[in-house]
Amino acid sequence: MPKGNNSGTRQELAAKLRTVQSLVSDCIDLATQLQSGPYKPAKSAAHTHHRATTVDFGLNQRAFLKRYAKELSGGPKKFVAVLACLAKGDTSKDVPLNEIVQLWNNSSSKSLLGMKFNHFFPTSAKENGWVDSRKRGFYRLEPSWKDIFADG
Repeated sequence: MPKGNNSGTRQELAAKLRTVQSLVSDCIDLATQLQSGPYKPAKSAAHTHHRATTVDFGLNQRAFLKRYAKELSGGPKKFVAVLACLAKGDTSKDVPLNEIVQLWNNSSSKSLLGMKFNHFFPTSAKENGWVDSRKRGFYRLEPSWKDIFADG
């Protein structure tokens, strides 16, 4: 019987599974984009439309926020977009809240985020499962963060 604590191994396994989940989601998104022509499946009346979830992290911060956060429907979704911009989509990177607030405050014009930062946004984003905070004052993207782009 092995001795010692397996929590480090469990955490590593969980992190790798989140990475795999994110990669599978990206592959599905790309496969969906490739479907065209006579092989494209017919859309049902109940089919929901989603915005593209392939995100270009090569953009500068202001261009990223204008492209991906401007049209989002609420502060919590915009918070996730700002976090994604700073983390470059990496679900294993912890980003300090002060960096998020600083970028938000520099981008609060109507042409970008269009609102002031509210400390309720991170809490609501956590409740929706888009982010997590394992250490006080630090936020990390969850694999489901791209759900912010879903219509509705």
